Amino acid sequence: MPRLLLLAAVLAATTAIAAPDNPPVPLPKPSEAERAPAAEPAVPAEKPKERQAPAAPEPEKNEEPAEPPPPPPPPPVETEDKAAFEACMTELTSLGAAFRTLPRIDDGNGCGIDKPVAMTRLSSDVTIEPEVTARCETLLQLARMTRDLVGPAARLGLPEMGKLKAVHQASGYVCRKRNGADTGKISEHARGNAVDISALEFDKGPVPMKIVASEVSDLAAAFQRALNAAACLYFTTVLSPGSDDAHRDHMHLDVMKRAGGYRYCR
Repeated sequence: MPRLLLLAAVLAATTAIAAPDNPPVPLPKPSEAERAPAAEPAVPAEKPKERQAPAAPEPEKNEEPAEPPPPPPPPPVETEDKAAFEACMTELTSLGAAFRTLPRIDDGNGCGIDKPVAMTRLSSDVTIEPEVTARCETLLQLARMTRDLVGPAARLGLPEMGKLKAVHQASGYVCRKRNGADTGKISEHARGNAVDISALEFDKGPVPMKIVASEVSDLAAAFQRALNAAACLYFTTVLSPGSDDAHRDHMHLDVMKRAGGYRYCR
């Protein structure tokens, strides 16, 4: 009997040792979402390429470049007002001028004079050499300036030279561009509006049109300066000697009409 009790006690102690105080708790079953495989990370879409304008087609090798448009045609020769022309000739006659009318000139390219006049004398006392052809208005203004300005000024500024006898001209009507250039605007000489003066002839000899240096202050220089300035009272354009390289030894005078009565004098 004691052996049975001892055996029972040993079995009880062994069972107590083997059994833990807190038996393991079974884990919960995973849900359907947890059992599903993990989704792959999203791959960003490629950036769309920028649209480029289609390249311009290359010109064919045999294609020639377009030619520039032709320049506008020159204006026709201006028709003279009959009444104004007759009044001009009447005044020239009263001044003692010697002149003759010529047939209409039309050299093309805008060059020409409707009623040209060829003159040999500006007055009964003063000739113009050589004979000059221009519009009547141009020659009348030169005759007026010679009577009112050149003669009286020469008596004051060039008293030793004697009486004015002649005006020497270098150019009247001629069909050309300005300053004789190959291109550009047509010259006023080509319309009969201009005359170039190279010298004045007195009893004692010629006096050329010349550049007057700023430091020169004698009577002859004063005469040239007075002529340069006062000529603008008669002509709408005055280019005195030295005004540019094309006018170093003569004076250009013309009656070109400008808007508002504007005058260009230098």
